[in-house]
Amino acid sequence: EGWRNPPRSHRERLEERTMRRFGALPKETLRGFRHPSALNLAARSISSANLEVVRETLPAVAAVGPDFTGHFYQRMFAAHPELLNTFNVSNQREGRQQKALFSAIACTATSVLEHGTFPNQLLAGVHHKHCALNVLPEQYEVVGTHLLGTIVDLLDPPSHVLEAWGELYQALATECIDRSEELYLANEQKEGGWRGEREFVLKRKQAKSDTVTEFTFAPADGQPICSYIPGQYTTVWVEGEGWTNRQPRHYTLVGVPNGEDYTIGVKKEPQGLVSGFLHDQLSVGDRLPLSPPFGDFHVKHADKIWVLDSQHPVVFLSAGMGITPTLSMLGHVKNEQRKVLWLHAAENGRLHPYRDYLVGLAQAKSEGFTRRVWYNHPEPEDEIGEDNTSVYHFKGTMDVKQVETELPLHDEHAMYFMCGPPAFMDSMSKQLSSLGVPRQNLAFESFGPWEEGGDLVKQYD
Repeated sequence: EGWRNPPRSHRERLEERTMRRFGALPKETLRGFRHPSALNLAARSISSANLEVVRETLPAVAAVGPDFTGHFYQRMFAAHPELLNTFNVSNQREGRQQKALFSAIACTATSVLEHGTFPNQLLAGVHHKHCALNVLPEQYEVVGTHLLGTIVDLLDPPSHVLEAWGELYQALATECIDRSEELYLANEQKEGGWRGEREFVLKRKQAKSDTVTEFTFAPADGQPICSYIPGQYTTVWVEGEGWTNRQPRHYTLVGVPNGEDYTIGVKKEPQGLVSGFLHDQLSVGDRLPLSPPFGDFHVKHADKIWVLDSQHPVVFLSAGMGITPTLSMLGHVKNEQRKVLWLHAAENGRLHPYRDYLVGLAQAKSEGFTRRVWYNHPEPEDEIGEDNTSVYHFKGTMDVKQVETELPLHDEHAMYFMCGPPAFMDSMSKQLSSLGVPRQNLAFESFGPWEEGGDLVKQYD
């Protein structure tokens, strides 16, 4: 209460300090809005009065829908066009980022209201993405300014509503800043680690299918590079000739960490700005900046379920380029005693990357590794079969009931890792749940911005 109703002299000093940081909004908008880094542990809890205000006004924000976040991005980029060098302009243009941010805001507010906590399962991935993009504390100031400014522009609420949403954002921003700093330090302190960007040289470029090419990068300084957990990604920063903005893209690291180079697999997307540049213009010897490895989708998340017992099985389910993180994790567990069930969906053999490697693994590992593949539109040369080494096994989209006898449904410690487009993962989540797989045994990674995605929820915590 003392904070919410400070003495006038204190309020005046506060407003002067706040206006220096958030000058884009009128004073009454920012009354009581503290910079996130000024919050300490004791101040993180949001007052019950402000929680009630958020509860009462959340429907009004929700009614505006993605138009809310669309207005927010327009407002922020108009004031800070340099941030377009950090955001994926393709996701912005197609509206995916706007939907993702709106879903995250709604999810965060709902979690705080219903459970008294932030949605840690969602935020875990957000923290890693922010670090991969080298997001800094001062950028949270910019977001706070324009988030509250959007509320003013679209809803014109009274000051106590702005105070409530401001307090919610402050706590969220502080959580993000603190967790990001932990991740930055952890990477920086690794052998061969770094913070921000580091220059790499393209060492090797090899086609893996008609649309997928593998790129191997070595550090330009010739020094060691930090290891990574299978399933994590690096971020490639690209600025092509004539581009308005530099663009980052996250690509999963494939292969076994070796301390010398990083390898990524990239699918050339129709109209893909960065993937097209990498496929068509990047040559061996060219240089690009890379961020250190980040990402929270990896086999170590299963430690609590596996209870250090390598006998429990793991199931990998992927579609399209979702194969890359699961492939990396497969490399981590393939030499263990545990049984592995590998399920993948592709359009056809021409668009199925790493097929020869997986067929070879199936030949070499006659026991403990089961491979099943679906082709939605197989071509005449794609031969269907029943053996572990067959090109593919089923026609159509993935239906796990077709391999129900292979699934470890009676092992409560079995872990399921899924990666692919949101529609694929939503379908897999529902299919596995219908077969009785506990939700805490499902781990997800979606390619593209996080959106509502039906019943899809990360289950890492």
